[in-house]
Amino acid sequence: MIASKTQTQALTFSEMLMLKVENANIFFAEKLRRNFEMNGLQIEQYTRYLRMQYHLTKGVQETFLAIAAHEHTRPYKKLRKFLIQFGYEEEMHFKLAEKDLRNTGGEVEEIPFAVELWWAYQKQAITYKPLERLGATAVLENVGNFAAPIIKSLFEEADFIDKRNTTFTQVHMHEELPHGDQILDALGAEDFSEFHQKQLLEGAEKPLGYMLLPFTIGS
Repeated sequence: MIASKTQTQALTFSEMLMLKVENANIFFAEKLRRNFEMNGLQIEQYTRYLRMQYHLTKGVQETFLAIAAHEHTRPYKKLRKFLIQFGYEEEMHFKLAEKDLRNTGGEVEEIPFAVELWWAYQKQAITYKPLERLGATAVLENVGNFAAPIIKSLFEEADFIDKRNTTFTQVHMHEELPHGDQILDALGAEDFSEFHQKQLLEGAEKPLGYMLLPFTIGS
């Protein structure tokens, strides 16, 4: 669903953010489907994905705690409270990725360069444009919604997949822990300034070119 400029101008901030999240969902699901329609999910791709997720999520709570402490979020008391809880809920997810990786026969290894770039971006963002990072979070925490049936199908067809090495992905499809809905609800509950609305909407576009890297690099 692609909205025209005239249509987007008539939307509220929450509607514009939801539109960006929906478009990201569609983009990711279609790219994922095309990338795997010929050969399915290979073990090398899956271990690369888990390795990247380990390094992406290790220490991620520091990002949300830093945003909660930032002067830009001072007017948004409910958001600050949410970010503290959210950060600590995310804190140990890297351990899930590590367990799944080892149960697939992989090792953590050094942090991939693509992940270093993402950390460099977000460290800069949370210092100067903290709400931009939350816009990216709104997309990243929801991006599995449309792709969940594709992911489940890929898992069913891959002979190396079992319950022992899919915990991280199952959690991040958010069927039991709906972080995607929670971040959108938290952002929708605040009356953001136009300045911060702009940051959030710009941030929602940041992950689009990044989301398939774990599956495409080296393939």
